[in-house]
Amino acid sequence: MHLIHAHWRALPEQQTPDSLKVWLKASAVPADALEHVSVHPTGPGRLTLGLFHALPRLRDAERAALRLSRRACDDGPLRAYTLLSCGSVMVPCYHNLLLAETPDTGEDGTGQDRFRPGANAWDPSGPRQD
Repeated sequence: MHLIHAHWRALPEQQTPDSLKVWLKASAVPADALEHVSVHPTGPGRLTLGLFHALPRLRDAERAALRLSRRACDDGPLRAYTLLSCGSVMVPCYHNLLLAETPDTGEDGTGQDRFRPGANAWDPSGPRQD
């Protein structure tokens, strides 16, 4: 499953359509593999959609989210909005660890506890301090 964010802006400012979540789920085709939709108003006239697609490849999930977003803009409740961006969500801490010179495998050696807060907290802008 992949989370894709679609960021929108409306000019002039609009309220988030009440039926947006229902419309998106009803408008998805089986090939979109849309599992869940979250709607987040992020400011006056701004909106972020979280689209969860159960597709094996990220590229396919991003394409499905873009198709669905275009339908919402062309024929649906977001006609007054402009799509600003549509893509996967990056997790900077994870990618910083991938680029580190010495891999961190966590306390138990599996790498499963690297992102837990507490004693292993670290500043992502610099090297990890254990």
